[in-house]
Amino acid sequence: MSAAYLSEDGTACQSKAGASGGGRAIRGKAGASGRGAALLTALLIVAVATALATTLLSAQHLEIRASGNLLDRDQGMQFALGGEAWAMGILNRDAAESQYDHLNEIWAATPPPVPVTGGTASGRIFDLNGRFNLNNLLLDGKQSPNDWARFERLLKVVGIEPRVAFAVMDWIDPDNLVSGPGGAEEETYIGRKPPHRSANRFFISTSELRLVAGFNDEAVNRLLPFVTALPERTELNVNTAPVELLMTLVENMTRTDAQLLDDKRRQESGYKSVGAFLEVPFFKGKTVLSGGWTVQSRYFLVESDVKLGRSRTFLSSLLLRSNGSTQVLRRLREGGANRG
Repeated sequence: MSAAYLSEDGTACQSKAGASGGGRAIRGKAGASGRGAALLTALLIVAVATALATTLLSAQHLEIRASGNLLDRDQGMQFALGGEAWAMGILNRDAAESQYDHLNEIWAATPPPVPVTGGTASGRIFDLNGRFNLNNLLLDGKQSPNDWARFERLLKVVGIEPRVAFAVMDWIDPDNLVSGPGGAEEETYIGRKPPHRSANRFFISTSELRLVAGFNDEAVNRLLPFVTALPERTELNVNTAPVELLMTLVENMTRTDAQLLDDKRRQESGYKSVGAFLEVPFFKGKTVLSGGWTVQSRYFLVESDVKLGRSRTFLSSLLLRSNGSTQVLRRLREGGANRG
């Protein structure tokens, strides 16, 4: 407690005890302020450390997920290659047991998905000799008349303007001359955005149709199930060609007639020869495109689809069966965590 007194001259003075007490009060306020600043600093350090730890944990989690996806993709590829080997074994066995190919054989069936560790795997074999080979349009550097007629008929069947056949021809012929109405060569493609050139070589993949003049996505999607792009001239297998291609046998054949032919060949488990197929009463008195038909298939497509965790791997394999053995000509792989 402070005390006041009067000096000899009457001036009021504060005792020493009072002065000392005021100093302690000032020092007390300064100490409290220092402790508050220290507490704020500590809280800030904790907040920064927490944020840093959260960031590191998040980055680690992403790395673990990425590593898991990579492992799933690698494992998925191995399962897909296993499916490819399975298909080759089936085709080799079929060649040893049968002299002709049809849709009632084991290779043509659609097996259910197979459970594997962490997911499922599925696969299917398609006969590419049952599809129209786009590269058949060119024979010795010129238009192949019978194949041209088949292709025009196929375009009509699937609802595409037949004149775009000229653009397909121009895409594979070696010259730079427009082959007919609807055709397209360098000048057409150079003017596109982005510009590109006409291939002037055989199709490597049917996906190239998206670059050909006259085709949009809808037209391409309509045609793709019925066409292929193979490295040599091929014949159509009358036992495996879909109804849409059977309709190209005879001018203006109806879908109903083609469906009846399809039903009959399935009941017969295929025909042993093209001659036996053409002896069906339907063909009597009708003009059938000669040549280009077979009952034996050499080219096949194997599609393997593997789902593991968040990853999905799709492998498409082009196979050639010859002399009782099968080899892989080309593989196309797609896959990843975001594949639909």
